[in-house]
Amino acid sequence: METSKNYYAILGIVQSATEDEIRQSYRVLVRKYHPDTNKALDAQERFKEVQEAYEVLGDPEQRRVYDRLREAEGLDKSSALTLRARVSHPQLLTGVAEQAFYVMLEITPAADLPTARLPLNLSLVLDRSTSMQGMRLQQVKEGTRQIIDRLNDDDALAVVVFSDRAEVILPGQRGVDKAMAKSIASTIQPSGGTEMLQGLQAGLKELEKNKGTSSVNHLILLTDGQTYGDEAECLQRAEWAGRNQISLTTMGIGSDWNENLLDQMASASGGASVYIDSPRKIVDVFKDTIRSLGNVVARELTMAINATTGVELKEAFQVVPQIHRLEMRADKTILGPLGLNIGKTLLMEFRVKSEPIVGEKRLMRITVDGDVPGQKGRRNWEWVDITAKFLETQESNIEIPASIITALGKLAIYKMQEKAMEDLDRGQIGTATQRLETMATRLLNLGETDLARAALLEAGRLARTGDLSAEGRKKIKYGTRSLSILPKEINSD
Repeated sequence: METSKNYYAILGIVQSATEDEIRQSYRVLVRKYHPDTNKALDAQERFKEVQEAYEVLGDPEQRRVYDRLREAEGLDKSSALTLRARVSHPQLLTGVAEQAFYVMLEITPAADLPTARLPLNLSLVLDRSTSMQGMRLQQVKEGTRQIIDRLNDDDALAVVVFSDRAEVILPGQRGVDKAMAKSIASTIQPSGGTEMLQGLQAGLKELEKNKGTSSVNHLILLTDGQTYGDEAECLQRAEWAGRNQISLTTMGIGSDWNENLLDQMASASGGASVYIDSPRKIVDVFKDTIRSLGNVVARELTMAINATTGVELKEAFQVVPQIHRLEMRADKTILGPLGLNIGKTLLMEFRVKSEPIVGEKRLMRITVDGDVPGQKGRRNWEWVDITAKFLETQESNIEIPASIITALGKLAIYKMQEKAMEDLDRGQIGTATQRLETMATRLLNLGETDLARAALLEAGRLARTGDLSAEGRKKIKYGTRSLSILPKEINSD
């Protein structure tokens, strides 16, 4: 191979191209430049270049060597992202109808990535309905003031309040007069009911005014009540936001709000949903959110999985920084923003169908693409090939990495909570009660005593009354989501 030659350019493909895309491009080009059919003066030379490029890129091992050499010689941009993959089974057996196969993928910014805080384009959409009166609204005002104090001159802020209708009390603008903005926030008064869609639409409209090529576009929506009749439209607007590089943090205070809707809205936009069980925690949640937004280096990540024949994805979860299920659409999912101090870790379960041939086989290519402003000297994507060695019999006992075992254990508790809620919705009270009791035992084994106690209390309530308390349901759901494995547990292998 000649590293001075760009084999990807010769084949007319991108560096993240799959084996099928490489093969397809090669077939088209060899027909185009074959000397028997193309009499152009340079056809024969182009034909040889295409053959040479395919000999390297068509062989996965040679391709890896070529890519690394090109990067070492400064001929290709290095990635702004770092991917680290672990697998549950480096060896699989031939002739087995179906085998479970887990991949843990850790995504972090490149270690030497030069970073500067990206400008924020922020919209606060705050519920001011009558139920927010008192300490709830008082703490929301203080949290808003804390956010305003943490803004830089190039940040943009809008504040929208909603009840039966929406009102833009601070139009989206950069270089906010902080004293004036805090004074406006202090005037918010409770009134009316809860219609979330109007506030969401107004907040997104304000964000559009200040969207820049490098700004972190984010909407914080806070509510303490149910919205009626506009749930589908709220979810549609959240999906639109995700497609337009706007992520949402949805916050629910107390117990009388629709956690499924807020979860779906956050997930659709690549954001996060937060349960606030006490008004006293509102200020800290606001401060944590603005702090994490200030650490964003990639505005949005997406992951694509290109699996070979016989390999199927069963389910995928993010396990760091919080546990939540990933929705795959056409083998692609939105992962949301990537922060500087803590990356994202995913756990995917695959099913590998019968393979009759002994030897090494590539099972899939996983590509992560990010919008990384200000890093023109680097490419904004990275990929990793996942392989396994097929054998007729195991060479030795297979030890699954401890990080995968830890993640599976905590994920099992989260999924048990999901199953309990599904059982309850189907009226299977006894089964749901048993799941909660089992979950409590496992939580105790992890040292999660408060969450275990909450699960046991709700199991008892369920057995007596046939239902869970609204507060208990949320505490269990969001508590199990926070069982995220720690970075030290990931890196201990």
